[in-house]
Amino acid sequence: GHQGYEYVDLGRFWQIFLLVGLFLWLALMVRAIMPAFRNDVEGRHLLGTFLISSAAIAIFYASGLMWGQHTNLAIAEYWRWWVVHLWV
Repeated sequence: GHQGYEYVDLGRFWQIFLLVGLFLWLALMVRAIMPAFRNDVEGRHLLGTFLISSAAIAIFYASGLMWGQHTNLAIAEYWRWWVVHLWV
């Protein structure tokens, strides 16, 4: 396949647009899960894991924005590695 380049080969506008969408998704997750945190529910640890993973997805994708057109190939591959492993 594309080896993960389908996410990092997007135009910078679309990458930022996707990042905004990921943070909106994180906000929706927080909004839906926080009422359960206020109550003493049994699955609190699982809900916390969902929140942490939702934040990690947005943050790891943001790391893919750290390289540009004139970046050394080794550095670009490192950031691509983060984006690819975000989806694995």
